[in-house]
Formats: sequence, C-alpha cells, structure tokens
Amino acid sequence: MKPTSIAAGTAFIGLLVVLLPAGAIQLNPAWDWPRWQLAGGRGVGSALVLAGIFVYAYCSGIFSRVGKGTPVPLEPPEHLVIEGLYRFSRNPMYVAQVAYLLGLFFYRGELSLVLYAAIFAGAIHASVVRTEEPELRQRFGEEYVRYTDEVPRWIWIWRRGSRTQENIG
Repeated sequence: MKPTSIAAGTAFIGLLVVLLPAGAIQLNPAWDWPRWQLAGGRGVGSALVLAGIFVYAYCSGIFSRVGKGTPVPLEPPEHLVIEGLYRFSRNPMYVAQVAYLLGLFFYRGELSLVLYAAIFAGAIHASVVRTEEPELRQRFGEEYVRYTDEVPRWIWIWRRGSRTQENIG
C-alpha cells in the first residue's frame, strides 16, 4: 500500500468516526437535548463499537490480500472482493461504521449521535448508489453485475424456517 493511501484512509476514517461524532456529542448539550440511557446500553454500545472496529479492520485486510488494493479511491482494488463478509453484504465496512456510531449512542446516550448516524447512513447510501456502484460496474463488468444479483447492498437475514435469504438493501 502506498503511504498516501494509508494517510488518506486514516484521515478520512478519523474524520468520520472520531471528529464528527465528537462534534455531534458537543451538539447534544448545546441543543439542550436529553441523554437517553438504557439498562445495558453501555454493554450493547461497547459490543457494537468493538464489532464495528473488528469488521472494518477485517474487511480492510481482505481488500489488501484479495483485492490487491485498498478501500481508499487513491489505490482501489485490482480484483473484485467477494470473499469473507463480502459474501453477505456488498458494503460490510459501511455497515460496520454505522454499527460503530450506533454503539457510541448506546454507550453514551446522546441523541445527536443517532442523528449523525442517520445522516451518515443516508450520505453513504447516496454515494454508493450514485458513484461507487456505477464505477464498479464499469471496472468489473459482468462479474460485478452477477455479484449484485446474488448479494444485497447492505445486510441479509435468514427467514425463520427457510433456507432462503431475504435481502435488505
């Protein structure tokens, strides 16, 4: 990986999951919003934060090992990544980032974090649909089209009593 890709990726992720959430936390008292605490919220929040970090790191490794590139547009993967968690979601890193942000909310209780997570999720969805998917379709052609037919954009769930998957997204 190029040092510029590492630096750009670290700065971008730092902005999205550290600086902007810290700003959202500051907005909560500024807007005089209450904190919302659930019994067990810190445990659930901690689990979501740790899971989000783990999934992001795991998927970054897959991008490097299998895709021969990075998630950063400066050094995109040479090969379509469809292994690991990418067999269940076309965007597990984004799902992990939203889980991380929701984990911060459950842990801390600031309602402004839910607002930030919703804005983040909406912006990511728009970016994926308008920019990333057309670029991937152009770069990987029919292989990517088949992949989109088989794997949902965001998450999947197994229906009770069924062996088929239900796509969400």
